[in-house]
Amino acid sequence: MKTVRAYGFTSRWRIGTVLLWLVLACLLPGILGVAILFAREYLNGRAQLERDMIATARAMVQAVDSQLLKARTVGQVLATSGVLARHDLAGFHRRAREVVAVTKVGMNVVLSDKSGQQLVNTLREFGELLPRHGNPEILRRVLATGQPVISEAYIGGVLHKPVVSIDLPVILDGKVAYVLSIGLVPDDFNAILAAQHFPPGWVSAIFDSTGTIAARTHAPDEFVGRKGTLEYIQRIGEALEGSMKTVTREGIPTLSVWSRSSVTGWSVGIGIPREILERDLMHTMTWLSLGLATLLVIGLGLAWMAGRKIAASVRALTAPAVALGKGQLVPVPEVSIQESAELAAAIGQAGELLAARTAALLAANRELAQLAHVDALTGLQNRKSANERLRLEFLRLQRSSNPYAVLFMDIDFFKEINDTCGHETGDQVLRHMATVLTASLRQTDFVARYGGEEFLAILSETNAEGALTIAEIVRSSVAQQAFPGARQVTLSIGVAMALGEDKDEESAVRRADTALYRAKEDGRNAVRSC
Repeated sequence: MKTVRAYGFTSRWRIGTVLLWLVLACLLPGILGVAILFAREYLNGRAQLERDMIATARAMVQAVDSQLLKARTVGQVLATSGVLARHDLAGFHRRAREVVAVTKVGMNVVLSDKSGQQLVNTLREFGELLPRHGNPEILRRVLATGQPVISEAYIGGVLHKPVVSIDLPVILDGKVAYVLSIGLVPDDFNAILAAQHFPPGWVSAIFDSTGTIAARTHAPDEFVGRKGTLEYIQRIGEALEGSMKTVTREGIPTLSVWSRSSVTGWSVGIGIPREILERDLMHTMTWLSLGLATLLVIGLGLAWMAGRKIAASVRALTAPAVALGKGQLVPVPEVSIQESAELAAAIGQAGELLAARTAALLAANRELAQLAHVDALTGLQNRKSANERLRLEFLRLQRSSNPYAVLFMDIDFFKEINDTCGHETGDQVLRHMATVLTASLRQTDFVARYGGEEFLAILSETNAEGALTIAEIVRSSVAQQAFPGARQVTLSIGVAMALGEDKDEESAVRRADTALYRAKEDGRNAVRSC
């Protein structure tokens, strides 16, 4: 019997064994790398979570500032009302109720004399017996400084519940004649908290400038009006924003972040129970570990199956090779392992490429659709979007007779700003104007940059009186703003109601444009209607 030489090989490995070792050689370093990545991901996840929470708190603080400053603007408009100049308290009571109903700002309006006695309270009928001002210290500050003051949370004299007030002086003949207050209750801030849709167990609260809780997601009846923890008050006094490990009023250990407004001094705190945080992160790591173990088992199983298939293909060529050695002609069996693998790889690569290109195309289409409706400079809706909204409101008017108004607004002497201060300053003025308009209008209102220094606002379900009130609030708010790099900036506004007999949606715009020209002719920084 002849022996078969091994040609230098002292040991032989089966294909299946080689493939199993190859899979292990490929996967084990990956598993080690993933374990390291898990640890880094845990730390990065914590850091990213804190950054995201701080960003959320910062946005919520801006919303709180907007609420407070909008209330102050409304108060300033009321404080300059003609009925107060005539000391017509009954007329002011009616006017204040109308403004509260139209603007949806604040709970009530209170007018007090210098002694602190309430003269008007929109929560009560005119002529009813009223208590004294619920916060004499705030009253003294307004009388002493002659400046608006945002109060801390205190117990109101009418509702006997925690309230926050925006208190402003009413100056007549150069002297403070009255103090006007716009009252806000926790419900006015609860919408800001509710809009975040925090997961169960998370705690978020809004604090006034003294650290008193003005609104809270958990147990508000128990904690609103009480001070935050001493640690929280100390930390927000040291920095505008940050994070810390602390314990809530209920005694729950949390990871908390805060952001404090540099304008009003109010702050927002968000707390995640550390138990939830660690549980969620460990849950994620456990599932990732199980996934890796599953992939390892699947990889070894597939390697064993592939080894058997390759070995079978090799064995299928053994008999033809032996026969060829004997000089016999035998058909060679078909084996297509390589071709199939190449074809599968090609199809897989083609699929990945097609998926990547499809995703890129969809993203590009979404971006183009966004750019088609948004003004690149101000971030407001553009003229195309405004025309679409006008068409929609016009059709709704024709169908259901729901009234709406159009405000056509133009920045006064804008060319002079560009000529004297430069186009860069002009662009800054336009961007700041967009911010002021958005803060001054209601959430249901639509505002767009119509072209150049022109802006268009659409006030849905608004009558003529309400439209004039809102337009005056917008004009006053702009006039009181300090715009970057420029002198005082004012706004001329034309107001027009859409009419049922209008032939198209442009009719109201044309009337508003005509009213705008009247405002310009009357000296600018004015509101006119048509």
